Amino acid sequence: MPSLPRLLFAALAICFACATSADAQTETDAKRALAKIWQQHVRAPAEHAPLILAVQQMAAQQADSPLLSVARGLGAWHAFNAGQTNTALQFLTPLLADRADPIGVEARVFAQRWLTRLDRERVRTGLQLYYRRHVEYPPALSALAELAVTNRPPTTDRFGREWKYELAAMKRLAKLRAQRYNLSSPTLGLGDDSDLGAMLRRPYGAGLMLWRTTRFIGGEAGGAANVEFARNAEKMVLSEGAKQSGVTLVYARPDPQGRDSMVIITDGDYWWLFAR
Repeated sequence: MPSLPRLLFAALAICFACATSADAQTETDAKRALAKIWQQHVRAPAEHAPLILAVQQMAAQQADSPLLSVARGLGAWHAFNAGQTNTALQFLTPLLADRADPIGVEARVFAQRWLTRLDRERVRTGLQLYYRRHVEYPPALSALAELAVTNRPPTTDRFGREWKYELAAMKRLAKLRAQRYNLSSPTLGLGDDSDLGAMLRRPYGAGLMLWRTTRFIGGEAGGAANVEFARNAEKMVLSEGAKQSGVTLVYARPDPQGRDSMVIITDGDYWWLFAR
C-alpha cells in the first residue's frame, strides 16, 4: 500500500499537470482570438466597427491575457480612425498599467505615444481659444493659464516632458506677428510623428510591414523563442524584449504542431503579427 507522502506527492503532481494544461489552453485561446482579429484587420483595414467589436469581445473573454494589450492597441487605432475617441481612450487607458512583461512594457509606451498625440490636440484647442480672445497666438504656453480650468490643456506630454512650442513667421506676411506656431512633443519629435491626424493618414505599420520571420531559435514545448528576421539583405535575431533597427520583439511562441505559432513586434506606434 502506498505511503501517505507518496499519495500526496502524486496528487500534487496531478494538480500541477492539470493547472499547466489549463494555462496552456488559455494562452492558445487568446492567441487564436488575437490571430482572428489580426486577420480581420489585414483583410479589411478600413472596416473599423467590426474590428472594434471583436476587440471588445476578446476583452470580455480573455480579460487576463497579456495578448489583450495588443488587441486593444489595434482597436484604438481603428477607433481613432472611426472618430470614436472615447472608445480609443477605453482601449488605451488599461495599457498604462506598470507591467514587467515585454508586451506590458511596450504596450505602455504604445499608449503613451498615442495619448500624447491626443493631448496635443487639446493644446491646439487651447491655443485656438486664446487666439479668439487676442487675435494672435501666445508667446509661450504658460499664457493658456488664463483659460477656464476645464479648457486648460496638459502642460506636458505623456512622458512628462514639456511641449516644444514656438511662434513661426509667415513667409509672405512677415509683418504679421504671432499668427502661426509649431507644436510638438519632444519625445515624439517634430513633424508628423507628433500629429494625430497625420499618423492616422499613414498606412498602418509602414515601418514594420517589410520585415518577415525566417526561423525560430529554441522555444521548445511552446516556450518563448528567439526569432530571426529579414528585411531585404538585412537580418537580425531578437529575443523577447530585445530591440534592434527600431523593432522590438514582444512575443514569440512556436507551436510544435505548426498550428498556433505567433510572433509579435512593435515600433512603438503599431503592432505587427506573424501568426498561423
